[in-house]
Amino acid sequence: MHDALILENLELPSVLLCTTNFTHTARVLAEQLGRGGYPIVEIDHPIGRLDDSGLADRVSQAVDKAVELLM
Repeated sequence: MHDALILENLELPSVLLCTTNFTHTARVLAEQLGRGGYPIVEIDHPIGRLDDSGLADRVSQAVDKAVELLM
């Protein structure tokens, strides 16, 4: 969340890419930092055990959602 907000402060429109297990925490943190409703793209958790192909699939799904939120 902090990295996304730093980019926003540099006037670089951003979204947060977050796995489902951490989305609630990210939303709470965004609220505490005065950025409630910050755009978050969720991907299924976990990602640590995915091979390159599995991770690429998750990223591919997230990119479309991120672009939609940034438009």
